[in-house]
Amino acid sequence: MGARGLVLGIVGGVATILALLLRAAEPALAPLLRLWRLARLRARVDGTVPVTTQFDGAVETSGRLRLELGAHCRLGRRVFLETCEGGRIRVGDHVRINAGSFVVAYSEVLIERDVLIAEYVSIRDADHGLSAAGLVRQQPHTAKPVRIGAGAWIGRGAVVLKGVTIGAGAVVAANSVVTRDVRPMAIVAGVPAKEIRLRDGAPASPGPRAGANEGETAGATQR
Repeated sequence: MGARGLVLGIVGGVATILALLLRAAEPALAPLLRLWRLARLRARVDGTVPVTTQFDGAVETSGRLRLELGAHCRLGRRVFLETCEGGRIRVGDHVRINAGSFVVAYSEVLIERDVLIAEYVSIRDADHGLSAAGLVRQQPHTAKPVRIGAGAWIGRGAVVLKGVTIGAGAVVAANSVVTRDVRPMAIVAGVPAKEIRLRDGAPASPGPRAGANEGETAGATQR
């Protein structure tokens, strides 16, 4: 065996030993890791983060965060939460926000109890102004509150724009862009999202309801 093979063998052996040690220590370290993540989020929050909060990984924030988190919520890896210009995020009990999702509030984002939010969802209650008189990035944000009703399910990669109310028990299909209100128990899909049917099998409504927000498609703000 050459010197290179000897070195690779030693490195492989050390890696195996470390893996076995980590596997044995993981049950003991898991509570400490959860405690660290809880303390880390609480240090950044003006509001409430209950001790019952579960973490799949570290939660990312930008600056101080105005957050009211309900009991028994679970936050996925790399979830990003941000509140700007007096905005706040309110989350009910038993809410699941999966990996890579963004929730950003300039006014208010309200997520009621038992909501399930899949991976890489974007929920933002504001977008930039679009006046031709100046650069988009230099224009102030326009904000309208977002509300997601109890028991709703937001599918992977969906985008929820400002001013939208998603009714209780509604389902938003993966990769949809929600630009107007969604009825309770409705299933919506597409860009922009349109009602397919109700969960009880009733047919879709004939068209947009009065006061709908369709056309507000710039809300997935990137800064």
